[in-house]
Amino acid sequence: QGLAFKLAAQGIRANTVSPGNTYFDGGIWQNIEANMPDLYAEALAMNPTGRMAKPEEIARGVVFLASPASSFTTGTNLVIDGALTKGVQL
Repeated sequence: QGLAFKLAAQGIRANTVSPGNTYFDGGIWQNIEANMPDLYAEALAMNPTGRMAKPEEIARGVVFLASPASSFTTGTNLVIDGALTKGVQL
């Protein structure tokens, strides 16, 4: 947020994305699913949605933050985790 404050007058926006567990072919979670199914099931059970994100779901948030649609959005951390963190985001 400090960087966003510093750069806002120059029309530069500073935002971050905090993705949750993301499943994709060849990724670590696919490996865990195959080799440690209990751990994989535990990770799924921890998320209220019962699943992991798809890369395109994370990408949509990034595209939004980079687009003119978010022109007044700066100093924001966009959490895309299916409510995994369950807490208030500051």
